[in-house]
Amino acid sequence: MLQDWRVAPRRTPEFRSEVWARIGRAGKTESWAGYLRGHSAAVVGAVALAVVLGAVGGRMQARSLAAAESERLASAYVHSLDARGMTMP
Repeated sequence: MLQDWRVAPRRTPEFRSEVWARIGRAGKTESWAGYLRGHSAAVVGAVALAVVLGAVGGRMQARSLAAAESERLASAYVHSLDARGMTMP
């Protein structure tokens, strides 16, 4: 059955010119500015997401540092009030 099977592709008169046109387009590189203009929605979305994630991460880190500093100050204050560590003049 496979020996009798033949493929008869349809002929397209523009095939050769289309192939050369695709090859010509493939060799051209797009500039960064052209890429950004073509993908502006994705670029704006990515920048907005980066800003939001940076702001949230910075806020979380600032709160953590503030809480640690507050705890350190409270501990130092309580330690300074401990009568066992005081020296009498």
